[in-house]
Amino acid sequence: MKISNEYQKLIEKHVTALDWLRSELMGMDSLIEPIMGIKSWDDSVIIKFGNKKLVISVDGPYSKRLVMKSALIHASTDVVVKGAKPLFALDAVIGNRDEIKEMIESLKRQSLAMKIPILGGNTMFEDSEPKCSLTVVGELLLEEPIRDCNAEKGDLLVLIGEPIWGTQEERIPKAKNLFGVWFEILEKGIKIHAAKDVTKGGLISTVYEICEKSEVDFELERETPFSMTRNLDNFLVSVSERGYEKILKICEKRNCEIHRIGNVK
Repeated sequence: MKISNEYQKLIEKHVTALDWLRSELMGMDSLIEPIMGIKSWDDSVIIKFGNKKLVISVDGPYSKRLVMKSALIHASTDVVVKGAKPLFALDAVIGNRDEIKEMIESLKRQSLAMKIPILGGNTMFEDSEPKCSLTVVGELLLEEPIRDCNAEKGDLLVLIGEPIWGTQEERIPKAKNLFGVWFEILEKGIKIHAAKDVTKGGLISTVYEICEKSEVDFELERETPFSMTRNLDNFLVSVSERGYEKILKICEKRNCEIHRIGNVK
């Protein structure tokens, strides 16, 4: 698909501009042989730990504005979309005492609502712009993670869940519904070829990255239901038509939005 100059700049900023970093760190995988690491360059890192497979992601730094709404949700989607259940989170916050107190109170509300306990972290009292970074650790529920590089020709490109926008009180139920639908999809063994949460760079960057890494092309519908450039925090999947029909039934049952937005070519 031909991509406009506006979208090309966004893709360059959020996707291709990081290629040098991947090259710089490529040798690190050989030190531990992760299931997913630098070579995979996916949303999370996955390592075998005893008889478990841990899925780990670091995100941020978030502005106080996002921390007060859904930073923990935003950070956990990178773990969930790979096929894992979040176990706990760690935070790193900076700001003055009052700002940090407000951010921690907000994170606590998100933590309790999503059942993702914050078990530790780092706190710096500084007269600087308040920020927070989060690390989320989860356990892989599948034999193999859902990577972002296995889209197949003939697949449908599908958005699952409505955008996680609005106030904190509005975002938490949306996230809980999305995660519930996703875990049912995994439990039923529906084959998803590739998946990614729609965050930095918006939908166009997410579609581009999946298809570029999968070495396929894509075609989008003339009209997509949401902005192509805004963070949505829902899930983009590449799935067969048969898989889509099964997912559609789950979404209808759970009152979860689902949109076909294109095809893999």
